[in-house]
Amino acid sequence: MASLDRLRSAYSGFMEGKVVDSFLREFNVKFAAGTWTAGDFSDRFNRGGYFPNLPGGLINQLRRVKEANIEGVVPVDAQFLDDGLKVRRDLIDEVKSTVNELGLKLAGLAMDLTGFHAFKLGTLTNPDPKVRELAISTFTQSLDIARELGLDSVSIWLGSDGWDYSLEANYGRKLELLYEGLLNLGKEARRLGIKSFGIEAKPKEPREGNLVTPTSHVTIMLASRLNSELRDKLFGITIDYGHELMYAVEPAYTVYVAKWMGVPVVVTHINTAKWHSNDEDRVVGTGDIWHFVDFIYALLDTGYSSWFTLDQFTYRLNPVDGLRLSKELFANLYKRALMLYLSREDFENVRLSGDQAKVLDYVKRIMYG
Repeated sequence: MASLDRLRSAYSGFMEGKVVDSFLREFNVKFAAGTWTAGDFSDRFNRGGYFPNLPGGLINQLRRVKEANIEGVVPVDAQFLDDGLKVRRDLIDEVKSTVNELGLKLAGLAMDLTGFHAFKLGTLTNPDPKVRELAISTFTQSLDIARELGLDSVSIWLGSDGWDYSLEANYGRKLELLYEGLLNLGKEARRLGIKSFGIEAKPKEPREGNLVTPTSHVTIMLASRLNSELRDKLFGITIDYGHELMYAVEPAYTVYVAKWMGVPVVVTHINTAKWHSNDEDRVVGTGDIWHFVDFIYALLDTGYSSWFTLDQFTYRLNPVDGLRLSKELFANLYKRALMLYLSREDFENVRLSGDQAKVLDYVKRIMYG
């Protein structure tokens, strides 16, 4: 196969710098970063931030993404809201202007209201009906922001919706409120011309029990039912690679479950975490690369063509260096998955044999060559 020959000849060895850019461009790999990945970062151990002298604000984050030579960027809806949850229209205009100036591409809008005090007990599933109404109206504003930015794809993460203790919540009621809230947002999204609406899962954090969407299998179920009621494939899932590892499922398997259920993968968030760990969000490719290559192969095999979006918090590592390193390591691991995909007829025949030694013999040089 010509593409496989090209891959072996033009992109042999470890790829860095401009070779990475050429590779991503030639094989049509869309690579982006969330604005949050560009720092600064703080946590409960260092509330002042790890790089306190780093210029703050969304515009400076855009500039750092550009400095890392990353093509796409995903802002968060909360960045466009003031403390009273009112939209900062001037910032929308400034972002559009800066993106054009820097030659970046907006790759979607992340919807996340976790950081606002009003939603400490949740958004769509908050116990207070007035707060739920406020959440719906605020998320509807977010859909408007997406359209003003020229976007037709959004992703929602409900970080404050869940519970911290067993017996705290009626789970059936939580599911009803979640479904009702997403259905209302779906109707509004469709009215506004949003084409894809991803739902992101995570087992826990910041909630210490579970989030209301703890696994991608729950979000697949939700998306399938919502789409059935809407008679449209509006809803899909956002797969965060590290979140899958948190609950010790093979991330690649989740990709095939979504495909089997007819639910689109709207976007992927990439990073590194350990099996059964917390949400580490470390540099891509610094964990178990077998899981990651398997994940990329599954996406290729199921026809995924959307963005690979960095979602990482490299606390003690300068964010620009963290972005650059993740891009390089991602490209080199993607190349391994692509080599398997471009020889998939032979590869799948080996897998069909059920002989584990033959499978490992087939992939060993691709994984470690």
